[in-house]
Amino acid sequence: MTEPHRPAEQPWRRVHPISPFIRSWSVLLIFVYLITSFSVRELQSFIEAVNLSIGQSLLIMLGIVVATLVIAAGVYAISWWFYQFRITTDAVELRAGVIFRQRRYMRLDRLQAVDIVRPFFARIFGLSKLSLHAADGAETTLTLEYVRESEAERLRREILYLASGAQDDPTLDPTSASDDDTSPAFPGTATAVPDYPYADYLAQYVQHNPHGLNQDVEAPNQLRAQQAKTPSRELLTIPFSRVVGAAIVTGLSTGLMTALMGGGVTGFFMWLGARDDGFQAAVPFGVLMLLIFVGIAVFTTLATAFAQVNTNFNFTARTSDSGVRVTSGMLSTSSHTIPPGRIQGIQVTQPLMYRYFGWYRIQVTVAGYGLADPSTTVLPVGTFDDVVMMLSVLAPDPGIEYASDLLYNAMKYTSDDDGFTCVPARARIWQPVAGRRHGYRTTPTLLLIRFGRLRPNLAMIPHERIQQSAVHQTLTDKLSGTASARFITPPGPVRVDLKNQEPAALVQLFFQEAEIAAHARRISDKNQWMAPEELETFEKAAEKARVAGESA
Repeated sequence: MTEPHRPAEQPWRRVHPISPFIRSWSVLLIFVYLITSFSVRELQSFIEAVNLSIGQSLLIMLGIVVATLVIAAGVYAISWWFYQFRITTDAVELRAGVIFRQRRYMRLDRLQAVDIVRPFFARIFGLSKLSLHAADGAETTLTLEYVRESEAERLRREILYLASGAQDDPTLDPTSASDDDTSPAFPGTATAVPDYPYADYLAQYVQHNPHGLNQDVEAPNQLRAQQAKTPSRELLTIPFSRVVGAAIVTGLSTGLMTALMGGGVTGFFMWLGARDDGFQAAVPFGVLMLLIFVGIAVFTTLATAFAQVNTNFNFTARTSDSGVRVTSGMLSTSSHTIPPGRIQGIQVTQPLMYRYFGWYRIQVTVAGYGLADPSTTVLPVGTFDDVVMMLSVLAPDPGIEYASDLLYNAMKYTSDDDGFTCVPARARIWQPVAGRRHGYRTTPTLLLIRFGRLRPNLAMIPHERIQQSAVHQTLTDKLSGTASARFITPPGPVRVDLKNQEPAALVQLFFQEAEIAAHARRISDKNQWMAPEELETFEKAAEKARVAGESA
């Protein structure tokens, strides 16, 4: 693969000198333990064979351990010396390895997200790991391990600055930014306002909102003036009490399900073995089974609750012209930054155990994160107000007025005249519980897919992010005279399929999405969102799409 031309050769940089130790400290400790235990075990036989004193033998054993550590330090030093990276105007490059050489190359116009992760052991030394996610899949993640926390923040700003295509703008200099999260990502003059109309976007959700969020957004210009003073705006912080409450609720439900499944299987085989062997237990079998159930439930509940608290502790979401930034973590902290326009799909979910408390969860699909990446959860537990605040950034243009009404009704209610095209009556035998809720509707900017009754879900897919559409018939479709569809996006947690819909309506949706997605992609899709040449090309493509849409 031919690398793009560079106007000037950039110098190679190295990570922190103790990075190799941080990456493989557990392996080193295991190796030292094996050497030490082997020496202690063989010490007596060694003394008897060589006829040495105990002091001489201990010195020999200590010398072996010291020699092992010296050799390991030498190997680590060589590993660190050959682990280098550099950041150019169009890519981030990494080369590593002595015998088996590795070289990674990530184009900045393919950048999808930037994560700063601080594992517990690395935090002891004040180090962080920088992960860059590309649009080509989770296996293409480029990781820089490890740099100081302040340097990680500076590298994040530098990479996002170059990825935006703004390197030709003299007013934007990432090297002058402070490490405070409240500082602008691309600081210019003191009165510069980032090109992110947060107040205007929020107004589209909040105006005429009878469901909560009493924030006044009637004067967007006033909020913009306030934003000029603090360009990096904090959207929300999840209270610790809610994090603990959600963890307990989730832990209890997970523990109960695990106890029923695991304890049931264990109890069945124990009962089967006791019956075949004629074993007479001292403790009644029912009491033993109860203890097994309780033990499994308590262990699973505590483990799940602690894992969730550890992950969602001090969860904070911010927005700036760098994109959406989410930070969280207790023992190990993480910070995820998603540049503008990189979100492929959004899904609002209300788990069954959250419904009593009025809590919701938001997950997103981002190319490069994959299906199981925890970074796809951008709101682990929040109120309806929090959902509206997050959607004002994740889906800033809902395409309709009173978007909060649409969101609230889609999550709370089900009716035949709520704007959603749902499963016809003849096909609800295949979806007896959620058939009336499973349906879709469109806005000028989004495709909405609603599903689930006990666990309501609403998927929101921007038209320009639909890469491919397919209409097909399953066995249940053939039996009921319906059709199903799938709208292809990068892998992620957001649901992108429709089942058991009217064929005529679904085929019409198929052709509409093909046309709308092509036009929307021209209007909305930019790889380097601040590059002058790309902005010029973007404006031409957008105008062409508008003319084609008006003449259609």
